Amino acid sequence: MPTRSERIREAFNNLRAESMEILDSFYSPEVVFQDPLGRIEGLSALKQYYAHMYENVLSIRFDATDELVQGDKHVLIWSMYLRARSLNKGNEVVLDGNSVLHFDADDLVRFHRDYFDMGAFIYVHIPIVGYVIRKINARLELPKI
Repeated sequence: MPTRSERIREAFNNLRAESMEILDSFYSPEVVFQDPLGRIEGLSALKQYYAHMYENVLSIRFDATDELVQGDKHVLIWSMYLRARSLNKGNEVVLDGNSVLHFDADDLVRFHRDYFDMGAFIYVHIPIVGYVIRKINARLELPKI
């Protein structure tokens, strides 16, 4: 039987638009999910969210760089490697982030929150918005993203 850590990695790396059933044995029906785009309550709504997010994904993988575990709480620190038709002309985008997961008594995720920089993820890869962000960073002498 896989450990929770293995289950987390498998769910993250095996989820695709055509494999939403993976979520049934990973998330509680009452799951609360939050990321920089918003908050979602319930497994049905989360499946719809993921299905929409994954419909343009050409490839995706997560490399876990570290993990913190305390009882039923897991923090996974990761790098995501994503190719999507609608992002960066289909070229790979690398995003660093972390996920906070709380498991319930049935060993299902009841709370999932993702933390990552939306600017580094999406905004810099949109032609006009990316240009503006790069100009602002240059004026502020911030590192390139």
